[in-house]
Amino acid sequence: MSAATHSVDATSPVARRATRVGFFMAGFGLSVWAPLVPYVRERIEMSDALFGTLLLCIGVGSLTWMPLSGLLVTHRGIRPVVLFSAVLLLFALTGMAFTESIWILGLALFCFGGSLGVIDVVLNIQGVLIERDTGKRHMSNFHGMFSLGSICGAVALTGALTLGLAPAAGTLLMIGVIGTAIATVTPGFLRDKAPAGGVAFVRPTGMVLLVGGLCFVVYLAEGAVLDWSALYLTEYKALDTAKGGLGYASFALMVTIGRFAGTPVVNSLGTARVIGFGGLLAALGIGLSILTEHWALALLGYGLCGLGCANVSPVLISSLSRQQAMPVNQAITAATTIGFAGVLAGPALIGVIAHYGSLTLAFGLLALLLLGLALGSRRFKE
Repeated sequence: MSAATHSVDATSPVARRATRVGFFMAGFGLSVWAPLVPYVRERIEMSDALFGTLLLCIGVGSLTWMPLSGLLVTHRGIRPVVLFSAVLLLFALTGMAFTESIWILGLALFCFGGSLGVIDVVLNIQGVLIERDTGKRHMSNFHGMFSLGSICGAVALTGALTLGLAPAAGTLLMIGVIGTAIATVTPGFLRDKAPAGGVAFVRPTGMVLLVGGLCFVVYLAEGAVLDWSALYLTEYKALDTAKGGLGYASFALMVTIGRFAGTPVVNSLGTARVIGFGGLLAALGIGLSILTEHWALALLGYGLCGLGCANVSPVLISSLSRQQAMPVNQAITAATTIGFAGVLAGPALIGVIAHYGSLTLAFGLLALLLLGLALGSRRFKE
């Protein structure tokens, strides 16, 4: 009997390794899309408006499938759900790299967002079960692997394309890397079904809604910096257009560093202080990026925002293992889905506020929302 058919205990190093690799490959797979965008636009003739509509398929796919994750884990177990979602992700990437049909591209983007959304929720469930059974904090490290994977995926495909590899061939290479990595660590994904008592859907409790709401603010900040920091730096801080991406790069780098350094910090400060101090630091960073006249200090501000946000969502998700009012897998599914909506809503909200006010006002309101994390942290006293 193969190793993949055996059940793995959540305290096993094999389970922790599989979770780290799973998060890394989820980030890796997500970031592969960005370098492909120009080539897809060249291959399929479409207007900017139509392309923007197609991009919504990613978010719609995620928000459609993520709420089903807890139910799937309840009835099938973590390992089968991760493997099925990974296979679907690879098919989606193949479609995105090869198709010349707008309809197939839309379907591929929908499956791309859906499969990654499910993988994200299910790996968070496994991570929380590992923390619960080992009695140690691992979630910051797990989420750090996702951040590192995002950087490595973009660099890997960009490097392959720069060296002259065709987009389709480069994507197939990335697909091979993802598939091989997931197959290698398959025995470490928990085969047992997560405890849920057979309940399909449970109305989120107040605590779960609070966790989801605070995650929403953190993810909203990430989406806002991703989509608007370059424009703000170039239009308001006189940074060269070619260097506009440094704002998000600063944010993402400090998120990654903060998460890998997060376990001793979280152990020392506890959940409430990590959320509270993180919110204050993130708000301070956005405030600095607004008030300074020099782009270098603005980059520092985005970096501080990333450092402040780094460990907030990991400790929030971890906190759900300590509530008793809702099955853990259903609680994680609900909170993660609510939080992920912030990634989608953030850029749109910033755009609306900037249109009727200014981009400075929009980022100022974001800073106030991040300060709100400090108020919400009071509910997480350990």
